[in-house]
Amino acid sequence: MRTGQGNGHETIRVSRSGGTEVVGTTEDGRRVVALALDTPDDATVTVSERLVFPVSGGITDGQALTLVRDGTTAWHLLRTCAHLRPDETIVVHDAMGGVGSLAVQLARSFGAGKVIATETSQLRRRRAVKLGADVAVEACHEDLAARLVEANDGRPVDVVLDPGGMFGPSLDAVAPFGRVVCHGADQCESVELKRLHAGSRAVIGFWFAHCLERPDMIARALSELFGLTSAGRLRPLVDDDYSLKEASR
Repeated sequence: MRTGQGNGHETIRVSRSGGTEVVGTTEDGRRVVALALDTPDDATVTVSERLVFPVSGGITDGQALTLVRDGTTAWHLLRTCAHLRPDETIVVHDAMGGVGSLAVQLARSFGAGKVIATETSQLRRRRAVKLGADVAVEACHEDLAARLVEANDGRPVDVVLDPGGMFGPSLDAVAPFGRVVCHGADQCESVELKRLHAGSRAVIGFWFAHCLERPDMIARALSELFGLTSAGRLRPLVDDDYSLKEASR
């Protein structure tokens, strides 16, 4: 990719900022989304050209900001980590969160047999169903594992996406050859290998920071995410779409 700064860097005139994610225009007029090392506090920012990605036409600034990190995470949780197969049942915890809301929609788009959402309030559960979940379960249920199996017509589930704090019941609800994908750093739990062996189950971790070292992983995800969004098959939830001036307050 061409640079406006030299030495492998690109200067971007920022139009929108969401923390370290920025959307703007390069010096030669390309509209891009980028990942900066620090939150920008000026109208321009210089970033590594390896972390600058073109934004497709029809994608809003807010959508681009949402998709570059949360969308990439959701995409890799399903494609790279879980290897979600058609007709498999998947549980998405925190289904109305930034990653979860996209994972619910992507799982449906990728052919999941059943998408089970968990959320803390009735309102959020209703919204998760509107996004594409087949059923939504109370996240704080006293026997969550049993509730997840019940939601899957009495059968254990194939895949669970756990952002943290839900590992125990998630693993209990997973079928043989099922996968629990952990993508939150908070409340990490340990598990004995013999428990995984006895159930033929897998636990997989994901940390977005490793994608920064392999930008092709971000570019590959964004290509499909932008396409799905443009086609109306993916709806990023943009609640806080701030201009740079507003974000710096």
